[in-house]
Amino acid sequence: MDGVMYGVRKLVSDFDLSARERLLFSRGLSVPSGEDVIFGAFGAFEGGERLVATGSLAGDIIQGIAVADGFEGDGLSAAVISRLIEYASEHGIWRLSLFTKPDAAKRFAMLGFRTVAVTNLSVLMEWGGPGIDEFLRGLAAAASGTPAACVVANCNPFTLGHRYLIERAASACDALYVIAVRDDRSAFPFDVRFRLLQEGTADIPNVAVMSGGDYVVSSTTFPSYFTRDEELAPAHAELDLEIFASRIAPALSISVRCVGTEPYSEVTRIYNETMKRVLPARGIRVEEIERLEIGGEAVSASRVRECLKKKRLSEAADYVPQCTRKFFESPEFEPVLERLLRGNNSY
Repeated sequence: MDGVMYGVRKLVSDFDLSARERLLFSRGLSVPSGEDVIFGAFGAFEGGERLVATGSLAGDIIQGIAVADGFEGDGLSAAVISRLIEYASEHGIWRLSLFTKPDAAKRFAMLGFRTVAVTNLSVLMEWGGPGIDEFLRGLAAAASGTPAACVVANCNPFTLGHRYLIERAASACDALYVIAVRDDRSAFPFDVRFRLLQEGTADIPNVAVMSGGDYVVSSTTFPSYFTRDEELAPAHAELDLEIFASRIAPALSISVRCVGTEPYSEVTRIYNETMKRVLPARGIRVEEIERLEIGGEAVSASRVRECLKKKRLSEAADYVPQCTRKFFESPEFEPVLERLLRGNNSY
């Protein structure tokens, strides 16, 4: 059956959205997270009245695909996904991602989706581009070609703790890649975080700073980092680390991943524990480095943000290097402080 016969359309009324919720629950699914940034939920209706399939687009991620019991073989998921792709294209989105179960990946491959990574529980697939192959070519072009270590950091903002971790990691290897989390969901925007990372490590000759794009601790690969969902964190972490082990590390000849100890964030702690389980089995050593302490407390970006929220700039300055202090004194900092005062930004 095609989407025209079933009348695939956008769900806008409370009645339609309630029907969508019931359909998702009937298939053992919850309403997708991130509904506050959703572009659109669509549904296929039998006879224009009964909702028999649904799917939604949140940012560039397809979520909540469900087909009513008894309608699975009618091509309804394909009809809904085709409409979501069309809708995304109408809004200038040319690359889409979705998660599915391993036994369903073949069905999505027939719709043009490519596999990014596979775990026992899930498959991450993408459609359109530029995709992971283009991203990996960019990494390979910037690679030194020698065995390397890696640090992944968000740096919201760049602190003395980040500097200490990078210094320690760089001292034990020939080449160190510092991969910055690309998602712009932090109080400090990506261009600022990336610039401060570059400025704050410019004197360390074997360090190269690069972007993690959509594939390293991103809202696509590790959404729990941004939602602080401790229940889903292990599965998300495993997928993110599978991408790192199978795709990122080979492109950059990474054999060691360095990470600081995590005394504060439970989701980050779960990620680190998953890392220590997953990466060594893939030939990548995990080096855990004790965090820098000042005054008996571990230095953290969250502590700096708390100081800034309370407008204790002199105290915040005690935990950051000169490049970050200078940013605090610049006009660029004003909108960042406004974001901090408005929201949580706990990552």
